[in-house]
Amino acid sequence: MLFVEDDEELSCMMIPIFKVFVKEVFYAPTLQKAIQIMDQHTIDIIFTDIHLQNENGLDFVKRVRDTNEEIPIVILSGYKDEALLLKAIPLGLTDYLIKPVNYTQLTQAFHKCMHKMTKSSQQTILLSNGFTYNADEKMLVKEGQCFELKKREILFMELLSKNKNRLITKEMIQVSVWESEDMSDSALYNFIMRIRNRFGKDFIHMIPNLGYRLG
Repeated sequence: MLFVEDDEELSCMMIPIFKVFVKEVFYAPTLQKAIQIMDQHTIDIIFTDIHLQNENGLDFVKRVRDTNEEIPIVILSGYKDEALLLKAIPLGLTDYLIKPVNYTQLTQAFHKCMHKMTKSSQQTILLSNGFTYNADEKMLVKEGQCFELKKREILFMELLSKNKNRLITKEMIQVSVWESEDMSDSALYNFIMRIRNRFGKDFIHMIPNLGYRLG
């Protein structure tokens, strides 16, 4: 998960609580850092303050929603602002919490996030070139034909599913697909070529020196 909060003292208090629910917490004290983390890692849940120093957390949420409509987002605010609440409604927030937040409120917010993630994973996801990914069966489907996937292919399809309209960087593939194993440039190139040979060259496009994007 990603936690965006400019109050470092508060962050030090909340991150251990977050780790009760998730294995890894990425912390960003600024929106610039948050965007950098989003570009480099696959994030499943976002908790963000709405009032940062000279920055508006809603701007960050809008940017996320431009490329990812499914990720659960929880807003934290120091006070109830009806005008901001109205602006936040179209952004599909999972929850809106008023500080100080207690453990029960965090638990309920995480349960809402998990419910949304489970609901999303049960849907088939349109990728590209006529292919859909069935998250439950872990396979690609096109025109009624099912394609079984190997472990890394499954992890790669899940990465693509969560980032349909975003550039997939080498770092994201390293973390999400190769996981703890080393990934050489040649290994990544061969992997992508096998994907393109199997599912068509238009399934995924290579963007020189930047990464990969669905066709």
